[in-house]
Amino acid sequence: MLTSRLRKLLLGRDQEEAKKFIDRLYQDNNWSAISFIDEMLPLLLFQSNLKYGNFHQVKMTLQIRHLLRLGRLSPPTQREVMKLLLNECLRESRINVQAGEIALAERKDEPLTSMLQELSNHSLHNAFYYALQAFEENPDRLQELLLALGGVYGPENLGHSLSCFFPVIEEIVNSNHPASKTALLSYILYLGRYDIPADFDPRDYKKEDMPDNALRLATSGEDIVNLHHMITLVTYRLWEQADFHDENFPLPYRIFFQKRLKDKEVSNKQLTRVQKPLNIDMPENYEEFKKSFSYEDVEQSTFLVRKAWQEAPEKAWDWIFRLYAENYQSDNWNPHFYTGIYLAFRLIEEGLAEDRLAAEMAVDQAIAYYVKS
Repeated sequence: MLTSRLRKLLLGRDQEEAKKFIDRLYQDNNWSAISFIDEMLPLLLFQSNLKYGNFHQVKMTLQIRHLLRLGRLSPPTQREVMKLLLNECLRESRINVQAGEIALAERKDEPLTSMLQELSNHSLHNAFYYALQAFEENPDRLQELLLALGGVYGPENLGHSLSCFFPVIEEIVNSNHPASKTALLSYILYLGRYDIPADFDPRDYKKEDMPDNALRLATSGEDIVNLHHMITLVTYRLWEQADFHDENFPLPYRIFFQKRLKDKEVSNKQLTRVQKPLNIDMPENYEEFKKSFSYEDVEQSTFLVRKAWQEAPEKAWDWIFRLYAENYQSDNWNPHFYTGIYLAFRLIEEGLAEDRLAAEMAVDQAIAYYVKS
């Protein structure tokens, strides 16, 4: 049973009590943002009314959890971000589901084959049953196969079946988190909306080579569709360097390229903008950064964030996440605000870009989307 105070607030969508909860939290010097998130996870994994069409809230929350583990967010930023998360979560309905241990009465020699057969039949509880056996015996292969399925069907949903669940795999399933089995159930139920072939083979969707300018193509364009091209491509690259990835496992790049990048051109406007000198002073503190950030001048804001990243990446992480949280307006909030800049920064921090200008375009694209929204 979900009995914690926080989960009761989320299930009951009690706005008044939630405000009191946050106020008490602010007065507690011993609170833990990661524990706060972990309390929310089972409910986030079973959001019943997907406002944005996919599991954006759990993705955004797990990306924040990743930053918390790495110490990227200061205490003032943590508190503002947690307040945002709680306010967002209170707006949506949740299903009270939590998957636990299960006795496997019938073991298969090839549980992943059985899982695919059951997915093909849309027998999702049976698919979950065999996924649990695979999770015990070969968790890395299971994770890659599920992500491959998400990647293959990604072009039908702007890549969400991969990008929304990669953080779930990275932060929950791969670490054998207490919510790992709930996460697997959520992903399998999600995949049940597609007609998956029983003989699914990820090699059928492999692309030998991506073009040299793939990232420049993905980061061209400032609207939501083009932002998703960047989000999806960076997710692929994070997957490639994940500790559960087998270099011989083929990622389904081919279908992503054919459906999303093949007919794109590099944006000369954005490429020109990131080639200009950053003639802007580095803010001395967060208040200066906030004051300098413009919602009218895209170039001013993109230059400001890129300058902050070049001079002090740890401040750039903290300042932009705090700025977004402090400027939270429920009617206009979009989880892609965080997702876009989070992935653009990880792209640079983890050396996943083929060239510096492509990486700069990713940051430019993410900030421009936020400013113009």
